[in-house]
Amino acid sequence: MNQESQPNPEVVSEAHEMRLSETEQAVVREVERLDVGLDLGRHLRVRERLAELGEHFADSVAMACIIETLFVPLKERLDLPDESPKRLMRAAVLHDIGKSGPAGERGKFHDFVRRLFITPERPFALRREGHDKTIGEFVSAQEMADKDECLATLREWGIDPDTEPAIEFWRRHAQWGYDVLRDEMGPDIDEDTVLIVATHHLLEGKNPAGLNLEEVPVGAHVIEVLEMAELMAAVDKYQAFRDRGHLDHERTVAALRKMVGDNHELSETAHAKFHAILDVLDGAKDEMEKLLVLDGKQGAATSG
Repeated sequence: MNQESQPNPEVVSEAHEMRLSETEQAVVREVERLDVGLDLGRHLRVRERLAELGEHFADSVAMACIIETLFVPLKERLDLPDESPKRLMRAAVLHDIGKSGPAGERGKFHDFVRRLFITPERPFALRREGHDKTIGEFVSAQEMADKDECLATLREWGIDPDTEPAIEFWRRHAQWGYDVLRDEMGPDIDEDTVLIVATHHLLEGKNPAGLNLEEVPVGAHVIEVLEMAELMAAVDKYQAFRDRGHLDHERTVAALRKMVGDNHELSETAHAKFHAILDVLDGAKDEMEKLLVLDGKQGAATSG
């Protein structure tokens, strides 16, 4: 789906409203099929935002299936507190909701955010000559018809497209998702689920919930949440490298091990737990191959 195929950010037609309603119904059916205990009847704003994610919602469903498949060996290695994978699967379904934009009333900025998260048809290298390319360079490379309006809207929201790296803009979705879900707290979206969602880019240093990454007594509540956040982070990156990064299973696991080894902010315990997760992923190659055959399509990774 390319940038030009998106609806005009100022004019949402009746036909688009109907399509969105149909998409919401499809999202509800898919969540019911997963049977993860997420009640989208009481979270209407969550349902609307999930319906706007397109391919990212499909990725989230695939991620939930990965967690369900690997939960038993992961629980044995990490001593996870949950008896079933349902809460982690709910977190997987919700983890990219920030790609619909920040909390609050949705408007022109949110429409541009959603468009900028679409996997681009035109290849875009994130770095050039050792420097991160900016979100402004990405917008220009995609030759958006309303490029100038997009750049002006980003500036209105305090984002300088000439200096902000594209990858940093995309990683804002962790903070935005955290803020969106804090307004949706309930039995099915509890505090721990929100914390797990917020920390799924932990490997890239994104920790909007401020989880304590230092050593704490084993069995403390923060360790339980951190373990699940680490699991979410590892599975998220595994899926991104495989589905949109052109990497096979072996190279994906090797790349993830390097990411963990290069992250010096993590404690020894966190490093050990990440490697335990990767051991389980590595040993589940056959299951992963089956789960990640998504229409036989491989693409170019952007935001993860």
